[in-house]
Amino acid sequence: MADGAITKRPARRRASLFERLRNRLRRSAPAASAAPKRASGASAAALHVVGPPPDPLTVRQWLYGPGYMTPGGAEYVLELVKQFNLSPAMTMLDMAAGLGGPAQTIAEAFKTYVAGFERDPELARRASDAAVAHGLARHVQVSTYDPETFELRAGFYDHALAREATFHVTQKERFLRVLNQAMKPSGQLIVTDFVRDRAAGERPELAAWEAMQRYKPQLWTAAQYTDCLKSLGFDLRIASDVTAEYRRMTLLAWKNFLDGGELKQLRSSQAAPVIDEVERSLRTVAALESGALKYYYFVALSGRRRAAVS
Repeated sequence: MADGAITKRPARRRASLFERLRNRLRRSAPAASAAPKRASGASAAALHVVGPPPDPLTVRQWLYGPGYMTPGGAEYVLELVKQFNLSPAMTMLDMAAGLGGPAQTIAEAFKTYVAGFERDPELARRASDAAVAHGLARHVQVSTYDPETFELRAGFYDHALAREATFHVTQKERFLRVLNQAMKPSGQLIVTDFVRDRAAGERPELAAWEAMQRYKPQLWTAAQYTDCLKSLGFDLRIASDVTAEYRRMTLLAWKNFLDGGELKQLRSSQAAPVIDEVERSLRTVAALESGALKYYYFVALSGRRRAAVS
């Protein structure tokens, strides 16, 4: 399978994938500008070949799907929350709602109510507008919040999802404690996030990745997450290194973009934002491959479950 080949591809060849993207963008974009072709189908709807350059959020949605900003589209999110056993009677938290794609996917699939929280006011606004546009305003509500100081209604939420919601948070213990208190005794918490492996030492690849982040990363090790969750009373069930899967999803998204016809539809004036996103992904993959940066998957049962039993 193509994605399996990507996972096994050595670092040098994976880097060449991004170099091919750069070259294709720089070479074909001017040609597309000189002789634009009329697009049709889904690609035409997704790529606006006439007008100003796309913003970074548009590029990321081309890669990962409408409403998605990070690797892992709708199928991945549905697989991630499968163990929640969601129903129309439930309300769950999405602590990094972004443009609202995951929350909409979950609400459409399970008729579950999703309370989304997003640090960036503009993203929160766009996510709310998208929910209204898709007829999901009743089931999906996205609010702006400060992850360092937020509070939630105690014991109200059935489950919580935190995808890349904590790596830039300084007060991680407080963040996780608020979630624990907000969930019902039967609640489950899923965290997927970047962690640091100190055994790899100080790596320039990690520094380069940190430099491109909008908010300064405050990386914990996997052991720190594990210790914190347990100290807060969570029943930690899974703490798994899923770096290879995250890297695979990143590379596959770009491979599909490279293999598709979208690049030929880009005008020269529109290529720069895509090249910038190539650089972002290249730095992320390089940091992951250096061993200093890893991606982890945690599953924990609410600490209030044990308190209720005792």
